[in-house]
Amino acid sequence: MAFEKSVKVAGDTVTYEFNPGLKKYALGDTGFVQNNAGAYIMQRALEPSKGLAQSIKLKVSIDKNLTGVKIKTVNPSGNDTVNIFKNSNPELVELFRFYLNELVEREILLIKEA
Repeated sequence: MAFEKSVKVAGDTVTYEFNPGLKKYALGDTGFVQNNAGAYIMQRALEPSKGLAQSIKLKVSIDKNLTGVKIKTVNPSGNDTVNIFKNSNPELVELFRFYLNELVEREILLIKEA
C-alpha cells in the first residue's frame, strides 16, 4: 500500500487527508516513532485490556518526506488488515475515532469534506 494524500479505512465513512503543512516535531509530540526506512509510525491498541502485542491495532504511517499517509487497522501480529466496522464491538470503532480525532485536532490529519 503506497502513501496517499487521502485515505479511507475499509468500512469507514470518513476520509482523512494528509496535512501538507505538517511539521516533524508534531509527530514526536503525538507518539510517532521513526523506523529504519525513515517513515514515521504510530500504533495504538484498539483493545487496551489485551495490551499492544495481543490487540487489534490502529497503525498510522507517514512517509519520511512528509508527503503522504497510510492508515490501517491490523491484527495483533500486524500482517493482515481487519475491518473493525464489520465487528460487533462498538468499542473498537469508538477508540479508532478517538485516536484519529486526536490527530485531526493536532493538525496531522484533516477530515476531507464530502
